[in-house]
Amino acid sequence: MDARSLLAVGGFRDDGLRSIADAARSTGINPVFLDRASELSSSLDDTDPLAVVLRLDAPGASQACMLLRSTARLTGVPVFGYSADRSDLAFVELFSWGGDDMVSLASDKLARRLRHLLTRPSATGQVPLLREGYAIVGGSDPRWRTLMARALLNGGHTVRFASNTADMLADLETAEVNLVVVADDLEPEGATKTAALARKSGSRVPWVIVAPPKRMGAARAEIAGLAKVTVTDAYAPPENVLFMANELGRDGLVDKRASPRVLYGASVEFRVAGRDEGETGFTYNVSTGGVYVRTFAPIESGQEVWIELWPPRSERRVRLAGKVAWRRLFGPNEMATVPPGFGVRITDGLAGDLERYQSGVRSFADMVLGDSD
Repeated sequence: MDARSLLAVGGFRDDGLRSIADAARSTGINPVFLDRASELSSSLDDTDPLAVVLRLDAPGASQACMLLRSTARLTGVPVFGYSADRSDLAFVELFSWGGDDMVSLASDKLARRLRHLLTRPSATGQVPLLREGYAIVGGSDPRWRTLMARALLNGGHTVRFASNTADMLADLETAEVNLVVVADDLEPEGATKTAALARKSGSRVPWVIVAPPKRMGAARAEIAGLAKVTVTDAYAPPENVLFMANELGRDGLVDKRASPRVLYGASVEFRVAGRDEGETGFTYNVSTGGVYVRTFAPIESGQEVWIELWPPRSERRVRLAGKVAWRRLFGPNEMATVPPGFGVRITDGLAGDLERYQSGVRSFADMVLGDSD
């Protein structure tokens, strides 16, 4: 099998087809084109892709992505989504399928992502074991368990599954567990009651309960008084569990941040300061002094950058300037509390924009942290 191939799935034509082929060949990768998402299953017998580019509007696109995520040897293969509309909703839809980044079909932008992959260990094969113990992912839906497990694997966790309350409690009693991520509707008791039973039995493992928005308030009320248990949005990207798990794992350490970081997802345009061409990413978390941008084309540490985004609780977009403090490339990492991308320390903005951004973040953080009390 060819481990240096790029699969383009969903019927790309004309300029798009040429751009994908140019990007692949410029990095020494063989492009393979599939007109229909339904062809993916049979094609995987003959290729072992480094990455996949998927048209989000192709019939069967979500099923194709799920096939990649449920195939053990392809768990680590990045899926780049393409849509003419790179809106917040398009990003979130891709992430909910198990995809990794949105791309334009400009050959240089796709090639940049492929070069980053080629500098990392092979994305295929087994993920190395980086943490002691393992995380339990509990829920009745195999698809949901698979997506959550992948997010945790890329954060360096070893993962085991539990499909019901009894299995969950049994694992907590008999094995070394460092984290529980559980669907709110875990059968038959539900996640909040199961968490209470675990605490009653003496377990102190951090729990992240993943609940739909209409249940989040009630779930938070039900876990009141349970230490190291939190609730997050089931409609948010799966990688948000890494952030929540990190916050739970602080164990009362003094937070030295100038302002709290909070999860916030919105599309963001970014570029190296002074450059004509930019990229589109998606914010992961924000604070009044910085923002983390989720992308497979991270800017190098130390570079000055310009970013444009719609801040939380704001009536307009803002343009900000900053410096890249750090970046994370793709691949399993035991220190990873974020998906691939880069963190920006904000230093300036257009007239009034820095103040608008900071005001919006403060208001949003007050609301989020108040709801989680």
